[in-house]
Amino acid sequence: MKMFLWVLFFGFSSLTALDEHELEWKEGPSVQEYNSALQQALNAGNWWAVIDYANLISYNYATTAFAKEASYFMGEAYFKLGYYEAANESFSAYLNHVVSPKHFEEAIEYKYSIAEAYANGKNKRLFGSIKMPAWVPAKEDSIEIFDEVIAVSPHSDLAIRSLLYKARIQTYLEDFKPSIETLDVLIRRFPKHELAAEAYLEKSKVYLLQCQAQNLDPEILDLSLLNLRKFRLAFPREPRLEEAEKIYRDMQEIFGGSLYETGYFFERTKKIPASILYYHKVIAKYPDTEAAHVSRKKLETLESSPQL
Repeated sequence: MKMFLWVLFFGFSSLTALDEHELEWKEGPSVQEYNSALQQALNAGNWWAVIDYANLISYNYATTAFAKEASYFMGEAYFKLGYYEAANESFSAYLNHVVSPKHFEEAIEYKYSIAEAYANGKNKRLFGSIKMPAWVPAKEDSIEIFDEVIAVSPHSDLAIRSLLYKARIQTYLEDFKPSIETLDVLIRRFPKHELAAEAYLEKSKVYLLQCQAQNLDPEILDLSLLNLRKFRLAFPREPRLEEAEKIYRDMQEIFGGSLYETGYFFERTKKIPASILYYHKVIAKYPDTEAAHVSRKKLETLESSPQL
């Protein structure tokens, strides 16, 4: 037993003495070295290497300042590669977890660019995976990103453009009331900005779409007229006023045409007094419309008829 212990001790001591150099603890690359490699990959446009180094820093040195910045560089790399969902997630992580983000403005600009791409028809990848094809429409997703931009940078030029884009997407989705509310926010916050004039015109377009897509409500026509008057007051020399005025005339044609069709229905069913009543309504309410012009001709014939 003593012999065994002696041999065991001697063997262990010999191993330690012989392999002392090999058993010495060796550290991997430092966080500074990883960050230096990341920056070199960034400068070279080697985006997958940027993502790899950013992941290594985030995992191995999670408590360092380098790790906090790594998510920004990862987002930039994913954006350059066209993986917008992953890029947006990385930029959100960066903005949410860094107290005073060094790349705040750049991250917001990237997020706006992603939302703009989605709004203009860029699709998302299936299941959010970078390995899947981009087949999923992402217009609705753009609203959430635009809202983030508006919330974190409410008085910036990006916020103005985000509000306008958001309203247009809401209109596309036929969310007409929220779209009008979004445009009102833009006008209220930035009353003299060029895009405020665009917002007035956009409101006119939304009111016209409401007339075409929903039951005719006279209040919509009144709101459109009020919007047109405010537009004239805020931007009296704005060239886009002409388009807004044409839209209002088109709306009058729609409402006048609706009354005329009712009058014509009564005329066809031989209810002449009722038809005359509606033709007079067209002329009284919408005197400058094509419907009013036709109604006047109808009245000339009907009111002179001996059958009346």
